[in-house]
Amino acid sequence: MDHCTRKLLGLTDENLFFEEEWLETIEEEGFRTNLIHAKLSYIPSHCRKCGIKNEGQIIKNGSHKTKVQLLPYRATKTELRLVRTRFYCKECQSTFNAQTNLVDENCYLSKELKVQIALELAKNTTRKEIADRYFVSDITVLRVLHTCLKTYHPRFDTLPSVLCFDEFKSMKSCSGKMSFVFMNGQTQQLIGVLENRRLAFLKPYFLKFTRKARANVKYVVMDMNASYFELVKAVFPNAKIVTNRFHIVQQITRALNQLRIKTMNSFQKTEPTKYRRLKRFWKLLLKHAYDLDSSNYQYDRSFRRPMTQKAIVDELLSYDEQLTRAYETCQLLLYHFKHKDSQSFFDTINSLDQRLPQWFCKKLSFLNKYKLGIQYALKTRYSNGALEGTNNKIKVIKRVAYGYRNFHNFRARIYLIQGLIFQVKQKPVKRSA
Repeated sequence: MDHCTRKLLGLTDENLFFEEEWLETIEEEGFRTNLIHAKLSYIPSHCRKCGIKNEGQIIKNGSHKTKVQLLPYRATKTELRLVRTRFYCKECQSTFNAQTNLVDENCYLSKELKVQIALELAKNTTRKEIADRYFVSDITVLRVLHTCLKTYHPRFDTLPSVLCFDEFKSMKSCSGKMSFVFMNGQTQQLIGVLENRRLAFLKPYFLKFTRKARANVKYVVMDMNASYFELVKAVFPNAKIVTNRFHIVQQITRALNQLRIKTMNSFQKTEPTKYRRLKRFWKLLLKHAYDLDSSNYQYDRSFRRPMTQKAIVDELLSYDEQLTRAYETCQLLLYHFKHKDSQSFFDTINSLDQRLPQWFCKKLSFLNKYKLGIQYALKTRYSNGALEGTNNKIKVIKRVAYGYRNFHNFRARIYLIQGLIFQVKQKPVKRSA
């Protein structure tokens, strides 16, 4: 085998010696397999058992046949049939085999193959697909995953100044219904995924971090979860709570949408046309008023005439006075929220029209409970947007794999794909001139 072929196959160990007819192709276990025949031999510098320097005490003592699975070549399974020289040490009267940097001791997968499997695990693909692509078993891929995880050592001596908290539904085998995820709010790098979001589980975990690390946290971005507020007060002495802006807007729009549904249902039997219109155009009612199109007319079969988005909303609001008042209140709140006017925002909440339904007012007044967090949300630029995106990616990982049974395997895969264990170098994006 010439030097270029050695480099192509990754067989650059100088102690490998190849036969003249070194390649053989066979059918094995239903696969077409390339067999490369070679011999591994050298003069050892010392005994691998007792460590004595070789000054004639170590002699050759037969050979030992082994298999080493290499990277597939042209989508064909490739194996190295290696005959290793066995050595005998006269000093300690023990034997050992010749070793090569091509493969780890007592392992049949080459180092290059294991690295490639690890790189594939860092992509969002199933273990079964990886196993089929590299002609190994699913358990072998899982072992590589566990090997990668051993190199990950979380640090408990540092925390970023901005933390983002959220949760997602992981699996039935977890101790809690929802799992906890947190991220660096500045770099948008995932920090960790925990099995349970309950306070009794989270508090002992965060207390593992040094007091200096916990004191470094200045802001914690979260949704309106009461247990998280208790956690921040107990664990992060200098942290200010920032309520996630998405959940603030969601609280307002949900209240309006529930009133729309109640109004819609009141017309179901008496005026079905109004019922259908309120049901069909619900998105327009939740849209910001300044984003409604008031110039582009399009024919709509519900109204049997060309209508703009604003005209449709005006028509829907004319059906019910309560809906109109609620819509105007919510639009005013969204306006103050968009312009980051916290004073006017809470003044509007505290002076709600008494003609509005009591349950509707209660839902909006609920925001007073998180007044300080909302004020910081309007003052700072921090949000859970990146973490919500990561949550969506986690759900995709789970869906592509058709679900997970073991939380630790699921978390290991998340860490690999998110780059917590090692970073996969991305190809530079070519930009058009």
